[in-house]
Amino acid sequence: MLQKLLRFGIRQKVVLILLTTLVVGLTVSTLLALRAQTADILNETNRRGEETSHFVARNLAYSVIAYDYHTIELLLRELATHEDIVFVRVTSPKGNTMGEYGTPNADRPGVALFRKDIRLNNETVGQLLLGLSTDRITATLEKQKQDSILRQLLVIFAVLAVELAALSYIIIRPLNIMSRAMRAEARAGDHIAPNIPLDTQDEFGEIATQFNALHARLNEAREKLHSRVESADQALQRTYEQLATQAEELKLKNADLELLAITDPLTGLHNKRYFEKLMENEVERAVRQNNISSIVLIDLDHFKAVNEQYGHKTGDNVLREVARLLAQRTRRTDVLCRFGGDEFFVLCRQATMANAMAIADQMHEAVTREPLLIDGQAIQMGLSIGIATIPCARPIRTAAEFFECADIALHNCKRLGRNVIMHFSRMSAKREYNSG
Repeated sequence: MLQKLLRFGIRQKVVLILLTTLVVGLTVSTLLALRAQTADILNETNRRGEETSHFVARNLAYSVIAYDYHTIELLLRELATHEDIVFVRVTSPKGNTMGEYGTPNADRPGVALFRKDIRLNNETVGQLLLGLSTDRITATLEKQKQDSILRQLLVIFAVLAVELAALSYIIIRPLNIMSRAMRAEARAGDHIAPNIPLDTQDEFGEIATQFNALHARLNEAREKLHSRVESADQALQRTYEQLATQAEELKLKNADLELLAITDPLTGLHNKRYFEKLMENEVERAVRQNNISSIVLIDLDHFKAVNEQYGHKTGDNVLREVARLLAQRTRRTDVLCRFGGDEFFVLCRQATMANAMAIADQMHEAVTREPLLIDGQAIQMGLSIGIATIPCARPIRTAAEFFECADIALHNCKRLGRNVIMHFSRMSAKREYNSG
């Protein structure tokens, strides 16, 4: 074998040495590059997993603290559409599972688990466990390996072809001249580059002449195209700015319409539509999970007389002032709504019968303690307040049944002479029947 190698000519020996060097060098370089790429991709996976778990935990905070299982389930369904997320679990501070998607399997290859505390106001309100698949990243690495091998082979054959041509001075010299001209063309960018300075009678000279002629036509076309591109870019930029402005305006209008749809225009509180939808979700969850929840129904006594005596404008100002006083007495987790006319409703989450009675007492005291000063008039108002709490004295299955209990208590207040507070559970069976 060695004797056969010694009989090779110089060209063959150069090719063999160059081929061996290229194969070894490119192989080592490719392996090192792939190792670096693997580390970078794994680091990116960890970073993306941390960011994703942090983002999800932040968006789940209010739903977890409010025990909003419906919203948590919607968020988990949305996460399930992501091809890289194979498992998500949300647990309460007590370790109870509030929502789950997929099956956790820490031993499964290609799955990275991330744990993140769900925090709100620097307080841990739950924990998120997120499983992120690395299958797509592994497939990417395999594809990169195949591409690297293919590029290696292409580079080897290209270099060999160039080195074989370089054995002849006749070929090297015009090629170098052309190569320098090409590099000048590349560096010139949008500017006019010089022609190839080659004036020979052989094939290279003919190529240089044709290239220079073509180069002159391309420069002319480039100038015209550059002018048209600039005009098109300016027009496109203006169009893009107009579309961006219109999209932002549409987004703001949609947000305003959505807010208007659930807001009472007079008091700025949530309206009847919002309250009814909220009640359906809250009662369904409270019944399903056996949670405590209360509803407070508030009716302004003899409000029609206020309108008749002082006018509707003053009556509207009375409603605004009452809404303000009621809002000051609600907790952060409570929802205050104007149902319409002179009626206000409050949903008190996690409020026992005693909690609801205390909240109602505070509201009643705030409005009736002294006359309201409205438009220079001192107007004394009275409140009739009916309350119901889940669990209730009678079975509650729907929001309508829950509302009916509070409404019965409110009607009993009016029957007793108004300006009183009544809880449904404190009514006797006879009063409940008569009120119904």
